[in-house]
Amino acid sequence: MTRSLFISVHDFRSLRKASIHFIAAEMARRGPTAFLSIGLSDLSLRRGDTRANLAARANRVETVDGVECYLWRMKWHPFNMRRKALAPLERGLFWLYRQMLPAIARRWIRRADTVFIESGMAPIFIRDVRKLNPTARIIYLMSDDLEVVGCADTIKNDFVRNFDMIDTVRMPSRYLLERLPHARTAVFAPHGIDRSIADKTYPDPYTPGRISCVSIGSMLFDKTFFQIAARLRPDIDFHIIGAGRATEGLDAPNIIIHPEMAFERTLSYLQHANFGIAPYRDANTPRYLLDTSLKLRQFALFGIPAVCPDFALNDTPGRYGYRPGDSHSIGQAIADALRSSDVIELEAHGWPEIVQRILTPEAYPDTHV
Repeated sequence: MTRSLFISVHDFRSLRKASIHFIAAEMARRGPTAFLSIGLSDLSLRRGDTRANLAARANRVETVDGVECYLWRMKWHPFNMRRKALAPLERGLFWLYRQMLPAIARRWIRRADTVFIESGMAPIFIRDVRKLNPTARIIYLMSDDLEVVGCADTIKNDFVRNFDMIDTVRMPSRYLLERLPHARTAVFAPHGIDRSIADKTYPDPYTPGRISCVSIGSMLFDKTFFQIAARLRPDIDFHIIGAGRATEGLDAPNIIIHPEMAFERTLSYLQHANFGIAPYRDANTPRYLLDTSLKLRQFALFGIPAVCPDFALNDTPGRYGYRPGDSHSIGQAIADALRSSDVIELEAHGWPEIVQRILTPEAYPDTHV
């Protein structure tokens, strides 16, 4: 039996699901599991924190689906100050934040056999975890490159400084390898999938007789795609789920904006869509996104074509590319998706096997990098 702790800016109870949620759920089936969500504050709520719906449940332990959850909320939290002149202040605020780590978090760290630290803000606690529990196995879940997601220099510097305290680095894409100080502890374990979700029949949420497509999530969301596409194709309803403030200014009769919803509710929209959209913004988008995009994997799981920027095609059947901001290529990609006859299949392991590969990479030669 393994006692696990997850430290992340995600919350296990969030409606939006990322890979860490599925890994935590699998670890909960294997033993006691806790989930510490960090970085929530009055400041982050003003900026549109996706955990706003959980704010009233902060600073207390709540057990959900076998996972002990704690959302740590303060009046403030440290952030990227983006100016070299303010670097000492930034470092000081991160240091102070670490000193204020709640007692429950310290207890969870001390009792854990395995601590999963997700990329983002959580790496600032690598040294604290090692100090509080010298024998715990630290697994770094490298969901993103710290540079790409705009982390503060303090976080990036601490990550490099404390990197050798990490026992295992899990990469969902080999493209992330170039962002590590070295590869001695790195293992490749791509995102998993729960195939059973596509075996069920869900109610059709769309207007009968209309062509309908769907975009889910807010990562690198490019609203100009919809401004162009909705005008080009008034015969299509463009459903946008959970993009939050990124949709501000979108106003067309065939653009339907939905608030964030439970993952299970999105499955109806996936199953019955004519095609899916991954409207990634062209912002020197990293290559690892080709492997880690959950929305593109979910479209493939349900066998629906995907419209996405050229840089996300990756020679994958069922993906139709466009140049961001280019009306002609957007219209062509939509038309090609609607005419698609590609056999769309998703090659992926289930989450139980992915977790086993993370825990025992030596048993799986293809995890080696």
